[in-house]
Formats: sequence, structure tokens, C-alpha cells
Amino acid sequence: FAETAPSMANAAGLFTWSGAPAVPAAGTLVTGLAASISVNAAMDPSTGGNPTLLRDGGANGAAYVANTGGGASYSTLLVAYGDRLDQPMTFDPAAGVSATSSVSDYAASSIGWFEGVRQQASTASDAKEALASRSAEALSNATGVNVDQEMSLLLDLEHTYQASARMMKTVDDMLTALLNAVG
Repeated sequence: FAETAPSMANAAGLFTWSGAPAVPAAGTLVTGLAASISVNAAMDPSTGGNPTLLRDGGANGAAYVANTGGGASYSTLLVAYGDRLDQPMTFDPAAGVSATSSVSDYAASSIGWFEGVRQQASTASDAKEALASRSAEALSNATGVNVDQEMSLLLDLEHTYQASARMMKTVDDMLTALLNAVG
């Protein structure tokens, strides 16, 4: 989804990141990239941007304008965005998908991967809850009821659960944003 122009380097288009206007090289895994992706302010009307740049191009200057005639019915760039979703791209194998895949395939693989991570987190949380419960029971049986110690264990468990829930909410938000952007 980069903007392209003759004799110019590819530049961030609809989506941008903290390293913009440069675009990461194809097949390169950039740590933290997903957390810094946002809609390009040049195209976002809520930040004073011009949404017609999505249709016309030019978020990175006049050299990147695809709709040089300014026609309101120009759709070539918009159609190209949709076509790119299913075109093979190079991904770093460390990303956990095949080296060449489409954005649509990558999104589908990510959904499966996120579900696996969610299931592992849920299983780990259940195991920690059972361990905390058994530990509290063993302690109570051995020493009698120690309310302060039991409350401390419950607070630890609650904090673990809250952290897990926040992680799942973040993953859900990322998937929702990805699916909204793709679909």
C-alpha cells in the first residue's frame, strides 16, 4: 500500500509508521512495527488530512499523484489497493507464515496464530488458578486460616488475570483493526 512514483523511492501511503516516509524492505521483519502503524494523517480528515488523496495519491508530494487529471470518478488507485490484498508478497520466515503469501492469507494465518496464543493463555490462567487454590488450601490445612496471606495470593491471581485480559483485548483490537482495514 506504499505510494510509488517514477524515479522516487516508495513512500508510506494509506498506512504509515514511525519510520515513515520510508517503507520497510519486503521480507524484513521489523520489531514493533505493528504497534506503530496508523492511518496516514495526510489522508485522515479528523487530523486535517484530505481523504481524496486515497483516490488520487500524493500524500507524499506531487510526484506521487496518480490522478493527474483530478477526475472525481478516477478509481484505478482504489482498485489497485484491493488487488494488492491477494497478490503474493515476501514475508520474513520468522513471522510464522510462508515466505511468500498475500496479505489476505497472512491475516488468516494471524487469526489462527492469535487463537492459539489465546488458548495457551487461557490454559495457563486456569492452571495458575488451580495452583493458587490448592496452595491456599494446603496452607490453610497446615497452618489454619491466614486471611492476609490468602488475600495476597488472590490479589496475585487477580493481577495475572487482568494482565491476560488486557493482552487478549489488545489482540482483539489489533485483529478488528486488521480485518476492518483488509475487509
